[in-house]
Amino acid sequence: MFRPFAEADYLALADFLARLHPGEPKSAESMRRFDAGRGEHHARVLAWEGNLLVGVAETERSRQFTQPGWYGLHVHASDPELRTVLEQSVMETLRPLNPGILHTSVSEDWPEYAELTARGWREHERMWLSHLDLTTFEPAAFGGRRARSQTAEIEVRTLTELGWTVLNEPGLDEAGLEAMQRRLYGLTIKLLSDVPTTDPITPWPFEVWRERVLNHPDFTPDGPLIAVQGGNWVGLTELYLPRPEAPGTLHQGLTGVRRAWRGRGAAWALKLAAAERAKIQGWQSVRTGNHTVNREMLGINAVMGFVRGPARVVLIREWEA
Repeated sequence: MFRPFAEADYLALADFLARLHPGEPKSAESMRRFDAGRGEHHARVLAWEGNLLVGVAETERSRQFTQPGWYGLHVHASDPELRTVLEQSVMETLRPLNPGILHTSVSEDWPEYAELTARGWREHERMWLSHLDLTTFEPAAFGGRRARSQTAEIEVRTLTELGWTVLNEPGLDEAGLEAMQRRLYGLTIKLLSDVPTTDPITPWPFEVWRERVLNHPDFTPDGPLIAVQGGNWVGLTELYLPRPEAPGTLHQGLTGVRRAWRGRGAAWALKLAAAERAKIQGWQSVRTGNHTVNREMLGINAVMGFVRGPARVVLIREWEA
């Protein structure tokens, strides 16, 4: 039986995805939070055998791929024939939107990867997902890597240390708070524009970014670490609280340095400070993802001890009316 997804289905969907791909579980709470922040097309169709969920098909207007006519199509089921039927059933949700390109995301070690490429889907981009084991990571072993940033007088600070907590207290200097938020936004957007990717990154407007990032339950002013030289914010790295499905593991997002300050050790200072801070706080590991063309960051990660897992691959194909 096929039927549209309902609010009461989150737990069943999380259980199904964990059974299908145990290496990449998603909690009901994580999916609920993400769905709450969607602003454009999104639909799911579920396949049931009695009370057991056996498949799901999802269409979306993605936050990542915002090119005109691009829509996500994600189908999960253990039976290849069911995947095909689910795909056909959910395609009708896209037809009125005039799609041009369909995209999906799979791990290279999933059966779906070989199946989709055999059916004409082609690889668009891939990212390496990797973990750093903080229980064995020794910050002292990288003292020499810090020397260049120390010589350049580059320091790593949290937003709290830069005054965020004081400004964020109710009734205190709201104009100053927004100015600091916009400074963080400006740095983030500048660094995102330099990330080596297949497609240029289209930044969110400030108000959207503030709602999705600063107002997200996982945001804390002690998460982003800022590289500071004099009065300049020259780089940052992002640490996010663990998702419910991965307790003990911090997610590291964007890490970057403004072009004028590159070559002075700031990237190393940020990566080491993040890992050291996480280790001191008692976290067990750090997880990150990097586009395969981002050779500089991949090199830093390898030296630090990040271990790569299977790549996450984005596949695309043209819409067939």
